[in-house]
Amino acid sequence: METKINDIRMRYEDEGSGPALLLIHAFPLAGAMWRPQVESLHDQFRLIVPDLRGFGGSDAPPGPYTMDQQADDLAALLDHLGVEQAIPCGLSMGGYIAMAFMRRHSARARALILADTRAGADSAEARAGREANAVLAETQGAAAIADKMIPGLVAPGTGQNVRDALRDMIVANSPQGIAAALRGMAIRPDSTASLSAISVPTLVIVGEQDGLTPQIEANQISTAIARSHVAVLPNAGHISSMESPVVFNGMLRVFLDENGIV
Repeated sequence: METKINDIRMRYEDEGSGPALLLIHAFPLAGAMWRPQVESLHDQFRLIVPDLRGFGGSDAPPGPYTMDQQADDLAALLDHLGVEQAIPCGLSMGGYIAMAFMRRHSARARALILADTRAGADSAEARAGREANAVLAETQGAAAIADKMIPGLVAPGTGQNVRDALRDMIVANSPQGIAAALRGMAIRPDSTASLSAISVPTLVIVGEQDGLTPQIEANQISTAIARSHVAVLPNAGHISSMESPVVFNGMLRVFLDENGIV
């Protein structure tokens, strides 16, 4: 499905019924990364799965794409679908966007799930790295980004099927969209100070072998949010929802059940 959101064409999936889970994908992927969650959880939940601007089947306008802008895109999508409240679930860049959503649209969240992400802003070194990757995407294409990033996105023991799925998603994306998202992440604000304002139940998931946003980052997020706890996903790296979907999905079900969402 697709619709016009904030002057772009946004592609999205909308499957199942029940409390709405808004699944916000990682960089540089697409909503398709959440297919294991949609297939498993649609019996209890309504899964709303957008391709963020610049990715998948959505338009890739000139950037940068700020986290606030993308959070507003998601609020507009909920408006389009007639959904008053949802449970944002963001992984990596999706977590940055989910935190921006909580700053800007907190009344629309029933609960919050943050996976394999961090609250802090980029260091000067990280910003330089993002700019280098943006130039790489613009000059050598999405395949060069896939070659560079995939080894760090998953745990060493992750199967080739997951690696191939990641590559397929990355190479299908627009180099302009990849670069615009990188530049948007580089200028995102530090979300740490705003976390204490989050009052909804919050689950913070982290892959045990996540080398990009390790458990110390998850612990810092959880410490700042009163109604939160950390769940460590064994043997998973950064894209934990794809690497160990059965355990990831079970964590979501237990968390939402314990907090009276289902």
